[in-house]
Amino acid sequence: MSFAEKLVQAAPAGGRVRVFSHYAAAAWLLPMSRAAIALALQAMLRALPEGNACVTAGVDLHLVDDAVMSVANRRFMDCTGPTNVLSFPGGGDLPGILLFSPDTLARECLLYGQEPGLHTLRLLAHGMGHLAGLDHGLDMDRQCRACLAAAQKIVAAHDAGFSGS
Repeated sequence: MSFAEKLVQAAPAGGRVRVFSHYAAAAWLLPMSRAAIALALQAMLRALPEGNACVTAGVDLHLVDDAVMSVANRRFMDCTGPTNVLSFPGGGDLPGILLFSPDTLARECLLYGQEPGLHTLRLLAHGMGHLAGLDHGLDMDRQCRACLAAAQKIVAAHDAGFSGS
């Protein structure tokens, strides 16, 4: 199956995924290609409950450095310093937005001994849970597990058939 066929197969009805990189270092800090991340996010969209606004409008992932993430974290969360992922639910035809810091990802993997690919998917699943309107708790944990499982399945299939990005 071609990459394009996998992309179409993984795509949710109506929803779409776009990945934007806002700095060059993201290319070497990410443990997987942007195409694999897009596939993972599409699989996560499919794992969300039907009728969820995020499923219909899709998601835009913005890869940002720690400086941009720090500004967003201060402005929107009133927290100091960078974080790994921030979620901004969409509405109507507007997609949900995820800000993701590969800088923070790399630092957390080093500090906590996390496997980078799995940690990336965990963080994106967490962001998707918030885009789905969930707060921390059992429902969020269940949804994150479902998103993570869906993403791992499609990324494993992607990695098995493709090399590089």
